Amino acid sequence: MPDVYVFQGGEPARMAYEAAERIFDEDASALSVLLKVNTGFKGPAASGLCTHPEVVRGLIRFFRDQHVKKLYVGDSSIVGVDSVEALKSAGIWDVCAQEGVECLNLDDSGMEEREIPGGVMVQKLKMSRLPFQVDRVVSVPVMKTHMYAGVTLSVKNMKGCLYQKDKTRLHRINQAPPDIRKGKCLDYGIVDLMKVCYPDYVVMDAVVAMEGFGPSGGPPVDMGMVLSSKDALSADLTAIQLMGMAPDAVPHLNLLREDRGLDLADIRVHPADYLKWKRRFQLASEHDLHLSYPNPRVVDRGACSACHAAMVQFFRYHHQEYENGPEATLIFGGDATEEDCRGGRVVLVGNCTARLRGEGRAFCKGCPPVPSQIARTIDAGVTLDD
Repeated sequence: MPDVYVFQGGEPARMAYEAAERIFDEDASALSVLLKVNTGFKGPAASGLCTHPEVVRGLIRFFRDQHVKKLYVGDSSIVGVDSVEALKSAGIWDVCAQEGVECLNLDDSGMEEREIPGGVMVQKLKMSRLPFQVDRVVSVPVMKTHMYAGVTLSVKNMKGCLYQKDKTRLHRINQAPPDIRKGKCLDYGIVDLMKVCYPDYVVMDAVVAMEGFGPSGGPPVDMGMVLSSKDALSADLTAIQLMGMAPDAVPHLNLLREDRGLDLADIRVHPADYLKWKRRFQLASEHDLHLSYPNPRVVDRGACSACHAAMVQFFRYHHQEYENGPEATLIFGGDATEEDCRGGRVVLVGNCTARLRGEGRAFCKGCPPVPSQIARTIDAGVTLDD
């Protein structure tokens, strides 16, 4: 029976140390370990955007006290974000330097292609090599809502092990899912990823979480918690209940539970009254862009997380400039069609839409595009030169 441990109210590094103590019972002196953090986006430390640096510090100290053979800390950010710069901005790079641990962009370890046994949406994925070279992988996510996946926790955190632009593949699967009532292509794709990249341990940062337009545009939520488990799925199912969600509210977790045969009744959470700390998170779906920001209109056709982040940041900082102006349509994503571009003032946003360029359509290049450049392209009404 999987156990999940919840710590609340302590100093982040200390909670992370104690959380690891509860779940790790191996001889670390013979093991190499990767702490796979979440620094998919570049942003300030302890903001809910990336893993809290003090949680990472606590885990480094725990494994050092266990005389671990070799310890790494790393991630590979979304397309268009410099992974090392994201690690530095999150404060994790400095913590690793202070503690004497190697911190790295996972893509720098090279690439290997992995066959997906029984793959439903994909049969192969390009992966960063390091997660498969170490003996143990610890998923160290931050608790966040997600615009497409509902939440991004310890399971979806492993998407950062995908190599470079292969991160966008699960967003752009050009086939119908087996059962749309159970989940979208992305949800089934995450289950495929878990068949080759399921973490060995989880220590989840819920010190400062994120709600609303996650994974990059939502406000922070002070939860003051750390969770740990030997089972990523059990940790995530516990976390979503702490976020005020029903245990069956997240499609990719439901599909993974079905795939792995986990019964909710089998999960033991310590302390048993952990739900006294729950808080209802606002979901990304409750902040529909079309309702919150009716102009410019958005057509999203399979945009990846990078373009999603640019879109959210554009509306966050520029929406007031256009809410009473002439109507415009912003088209994102590699699955956009000619039909999407018919009528009105059209701005194609991101390199994936370049093939639709034509007379009367402005184009904002970038992978991902820069929010300020999107604004300038709308204002000019034409494609701008460099």
